[in-house]
Amino acid sequence: MTSEPLYQQGSHDLCTHRAVEECAGCEILGSLMCRFEIGDLVGFFVGFLPFGIAVVAGMILAGYGWWLLGWLAIWILFFFGVEGRVLCSHCPFWAEEGRVLHCHANYGVIKFWQFRPGPMSRLEKWGFGAGAAVFGFFPIVFLILGGQWLLLAIALSGIASSVLNLRRNACVRCINFSCPANAVPKPLVDAYLRRNPVMRQAWEASGYRLDK
Repeated sequence: MTSEPLYQQGSHDLCTHRAVEECAGCEILGSLMCRFEIGDLVGFFVGFLPFGIAVVAGMILAGYGWWLLGWLAIWILFFFGVEGRVLCSHCPFWAEEGRVLHCHANYGVIKFWQFRPGPMSRLEKWGFGAGAAVFGFFPIVFLILGGQWLLLAIALSGIASSVLNLRRNACVRCINFSCPANAVPKPLVDAYLRRNPVMRQAWEASGYRLDK
């Protein structure tokens, strides 16, 4: 029985990591977040600040502050382990040379696994959804137990606003096309795959078909 190979540095040629001069004349230039921009990263984290501040304050005020250590452990396990494996390893940003992920959402994750150019499997999508649910609902439980209803309302409103904003402004441009939340129009997905044969071959092998 062979073990799963680790991340293979520099083994893929994607336009996302080529010289920016090669973007000239690209028909989808500006339509996708196909290159890392610090502004996208800042926007992503700022969007989640209301939720984060509300639940941390609520857990402390409710007397469950020590449980934040448990939430931190879940955070590390989910973002560095589960999400990195089942979601991020399918993203073109993962194929960049180097051990640290540079992207607009999960920046800083260590790349323990090889890049998987094909789409996520159904099991991986379920795993990602389950992990995200545990991470999100863990602090909510303590706000309910502690009766922190105002902070709970702020937290829920904050996460709803952030998700809506992501759907409208980020998910419609994100190049991790198989993410359950991805909403990039198929013509843009097809155009990106045509520019990147490694991904195209993997996607077509999984049953995806480009429009003619």
